[in-house]
Amino acid sequence: MRRSLIPVLIVLLFGGVATMPGLSSAHTASAFTVLVKENGFSQSAPEIFHNDSILWYNTDNASNLTHRLVHDHDGDGFYNGTLDWDSGELHAYCETDENNSKVDATCKTSFFIEFNINWTEGDYDYQDLRSDGMVANATIKLFKDMASHNASTAPSIGSSFGVIDETEDESMEEEAQNPMTAEDALLYVAFGTGGTAVLLLVLLVVRRSDDSEEASSEQE
Repeated sequence: MRRSLIPVLIVLLFGGVATMPGLSSAHTASAFTVLVKENGFSQSAPEIFHNDSILWYNTDNASNLTHRLVHDHDGDGFYNGTLDWDSGELHAYCETDENNSKVDATCKTSFFIEFNINWTEGDYDYQDLRSDGMVANATIKLFKDMASHNASTAPSIGSSFGVIDETEDESMEEEAQNPMTAEDALLYVAFGTGGTAVLLLVLLVVRRSDDSEEASSEQE
């Protein structure tokens, strides 16, 4: 009777290891940065999955222009629908006072959207309306899950779209949110290792008990 527990424990042991975070193929929600530049975007067609988010950050310090990112989801010519977006004017920087507070509270340099389950998979075209009248077009490619897209072409977790050269932009890239910290990874490893050790110990106890019963039977 006890011997029948061994295959079950083996299944639990390897099943638990296979489902540990980081070893499964499930997609982890990630945050990415798209830089708004004088001549367009650092990435004009980013590919993301549901629950990923994008932070647009204005790095156009040279032209003294403002940028406005808009998406007309319902096609009515306005940007106030449920799934429309309008970033408002994005500046290259916001002036601050001696207390490091914004002189103009409405001034902003970035814009953030989380593409949750309210967004259906597909392409989302949007525009950068510059203050000089020029327009830059871009598209976001949203995929439902890993199975709906070749994961090898998707952005790596915690990455940013585009190559950044300036020191200020490098600082912004470092601030991009990482879905899993090193501490989180160590905790998962610790829990997984501890659980595996316990299962191995139980397996050894069962095996030793079975061996003892066999030895007693042979002596009789």
